[in-house]
Amino acid sequence: MKNNVIDSRSYFLGKAMLDTLDAMLVNSQQLHLHPYYLLLEEDGMDYIELRIKDVNTNIHTLIDKSPVIVLNDRYTNGKSLFEIG
Repeated sequence: MKNNVIDSRSYFLGKAMLDTLDAMLVNSQQLHLHPYYLLLEEDGMDYIELRIKDVNTNIHTLIDKSPVIVLNDRYTNGKSLFEIG
């Protein structure tokens, strides 16, 4: 996101992470949890934070925070974008 130009990879990877987490939540019947992601820039690096919000308690939980470069490498190599353990 340097110079106000947003790399489309950030949106694509964020959407892929969001879709995966959303499917996990639906499959586990946790419909009170709302997944979302944030695009951030820190120290010149672009990051994606994957988060969930509990709509009953208004609590936000960070699931994963990774540089876009790392997520792109994971995606390219066919690895999972994040793991919940």
